[in-house]
Amino acid sequence: MCASGIGTWTGSATVSTPDMRRGLLPAGRDADRLAVEAGFSSPRPGAGAYTIRVFEAAADIERTAWDGLCASCAAPVFMDLRFVAAVEAAMKSTCRFWFVIVYDDECRPAACAGLTAMKVDFTDFGDRRVTWIVKYAPFLARFRNMRMLFCSLPGSPGDRSLVIAPAADSGKVLALLHEFMLRLATEIGADAVIFKEFAPTDLDAMKPLLGFGYQLVEIPAMHLLDPTFGGTFADYCAALRTRYRQQVNKSVRKLKNSGIVSTVLTEPDAILRKYTRETHALYEEMTRKSDLRIEVLPYEYYCELVRRMDGRMELISLAREDRIVAFGWCCCDDTTYHLMYAGVDYGLNKEFDLYFNLMYAGFDRALRKGVARIHVGQTATVFKARMGCSHEQRYVYTKGVGFFMTNLFRLGSSLLVTKKPSSPPADIFKRPG
Repeated sequence: MCASGIGTWTGSATVSTPDMRRGLLPAGRDADRLAVEAGFSSPRPGAGAYTIRVFEAAADIERTAWDGLCASCAAPVFMDLRFVAAVEAAMKSTCRFWFVIVYDDECRPAACAGLTAMKVDFTDFGDRRVTWIVKYAPFLARFRNMRMLFCSLPGSPGDRSLVIAPAADSGKVLALLHEFMLRLATEIGADAVIFKEFAPTDLDAMKPLLGFGYQLVEIPAMHLLDPTFGGTFADYCAALRTRYRQQVNKSVRKLKNSGIVSTVLTEPDAILRKYTRETHALYEEMTRKSDLRIEVLPYEYYCELVRRMDGRMELISLAREDRIVAFGWCCCDDTTYHLMYAGVDYGLNKEFDLYFNLMYAGFDRALRKGVARIHVGQTATVFKARMGCSHEQRYVYTKGVGFFMTNLFRLGSSLLVTKKPSSPPADIFKRPG
């Protein structure tokens, strides 16, 4: 046995509890504890074999193995165990989680991943032509309440919840993870298994999934702000051509004498005092207006992140008379600043260009951090292109469960996510000389 755990057995992975058979809602802290161990048999048994251990609770994860692997692979901040525990605590009423570590034949951690079972509404993110039919055809109501098993954790925008060591055999690791997830999906009655979200540099390692029948699906790209334009947004604006700089200044002037003040909150206690359920409602409204609504995160999600992430979470706010009228949640690690989710008072947005000014404040904060990468989200494509942001494509791998869903996902994979083509960055910067 590679590591202590919460109970294991060897052989075919059979996973079931009464609560899981009824649906995807968590069974609660008193439910049967889950741990599965299943071996991948290489052509020569014992040579290069991999073993998977599965934990039902974040508190039970073998911390040394998980943290060590993530540190050695420069994993995204969304694989930090503090993030993992926060998501679990906030989302346990609507999701069920499993956390896996794969070991090689010398008991060294080779991969780790977070898995989530949840219900989704296809009409929130699918192709608009198909979702219109689904909304108004009663016999397609099932697609308004689809059960999915994700290799991903909620609220990890544009990033993955899977880490594979460079020295590991990704084909064997993914074969083992695929086998376990497919068995688990069958047990809980899931309609599909989905691995998400992956950048172009991840595709070679993930290619074995195509051999297991998964479809590679392009989803909205992640927009990137060039971090080399000085240390502040003022430096960034100084590099703009006159016409574009005037457009920025026009929005910024709308805040003058408005009583609206921009603030970056970093202390957990200060954030939790300011971020109320009324403030959270601005995010919910903005999400409802979005043309891509993959998930709506609860108020508790952000509160748990603030409490557990030890200063990595920041709240950029525009406030008037102590009331927040626009805000953006941001997360920073050693290399990347993530502009994650936002909320805006639409009653004031047009008058004060709240969204634009919120993004400018976010750009300023990100540039001051001096990081190597700045992620600015997967929506508002036209605006971000006009701000000179480049984009990096993102992908998911999907596979249906059962005969009907397998064929549906195979034939209709191109319609799973609404197409939002990204524009190339506008030519907004001064030319040298």
